[in-house]
Amino acid sequence: MRKRPDLYTNYKSESAIFSTLTQKVWFVLLLFISLLLPFYLSNYWMLLVTTSLLIAIASWGLNIVSGMAGQINLAHGVFVGIGAYTSAVIGGVATSSVIGFELDMIFWLPISGAVAALIGVIISPVSARLKGLNLGLVTLAIVFIGSHFFSNLKFITGGAGLGRKAAKLKFLGFDLDSGISIGNLILEKNDVIYYFSLILCILLGIGAKNLTRTKIGRAFSAIRDRDIAAEALGINLFKFKMYAFALSSFYAGIAGSIIFIISGGVEPGTFSLLYSITFIAIVIIGGVGTVLGPLYGAFFFTMLPGIIQVILHALGVADTGFFLNAGEIERIVFGFFIIFFLVFEPRGIWGIWFRLRNYFKAWPFSY
Repeated sequence: MRKRPDLYTNYKSESAIFSTLTQKVWFVLLLFISLLLPFYLSNYWMLLVTTSLLIAIASWGLNIVSGMAGQINLAHGVFVGIGAYTSAVIGGVATSSVIGFELDMIFWLPISGAVAALIGVIISPVSARLKGLNLGLVTLAIVFIGSHFFSNLKFITGGAGLGRKAAKLKFLGFDLDSGISIGNLILEKNDVIYYFSLILCILLGIGAKNLTRTKIGRAFSAIRDRDIAAEALGINLFKFKMYAFALSSFYAGIAGSIIFIISGGVEPGTFSLLYSITFIAIVIIGGVGTVLGPLYGAFFFTMLPGIIQVILHALGVADTGFFLNAGEIERIVFGFFIIFFLVFEPRGIWGIWFRLRNYFKAWPFSY
């Protein structure tokens, strides 16, 4: 008997990472385009794309603990900072004021994620006993505690207002700070960082997608939807909340270890409450609890300044003393979209894409 098209016949095919041929084709096409981007985009736009990929990784981490497991976390930026400073210490240069060991990227990249995950495990017992507003207040306290340590551990961070240089880009003994040459192909430092970020984004994105298919991911969803019922079904709340915070912190640490290599340095004041709130806004705009949502939100947030600059130049008001500068317009527009998606589309950009996809799949019977 002939099967119905576009319908799943078993759970395995429905929960596959790429469940349809269309998804596989789009993935290969986007991967091909991504590999060619450095040869066609300017340095400015490439920096925005690279930053988007790394912010997406950090946002996936927040989405794991808040979107999938339903635990409020206002301190996600602190774990990004932990990853940044771990990499700066292990892979950075020592000076008279800060320590550094100049080790290879193959060491400081996983260690940065592991250290952040370890701190997440340490605070996880608190999350197992609290939820809702109380948990939010505890993670808010972690922001202030983290800011205090970042500002005062000067031998690690360089101190408030000064900061320190980020880790050196050295991989398997090759110094990549000056770029690499492969035959006639020359890749500058920013291109190298972009390709590293692209590889990490693909691997960790597939990891986040795969998490939803596992026992751990289904336990996260049960805890998010009704933790008392989940516990009654035999789900160990303490263990799985610990897993959620550890995985979330690992993603944040990995992203933080590389994201500040782009700017060349890291400063303690960066990891404020506003920095953590930014990740919450990115997840909300992209789509809470979805896999692609944080990726959409990260690109929207990072590309917004560049798009606003292009629009202002097109309108001829960029350099004419407009009563709002580009930064102020960016914050207003970003705040507007947060309100818009919370009120009209709680599933964010992913929700809009989902509606459009279903509309065209059902056309001409889209009603």
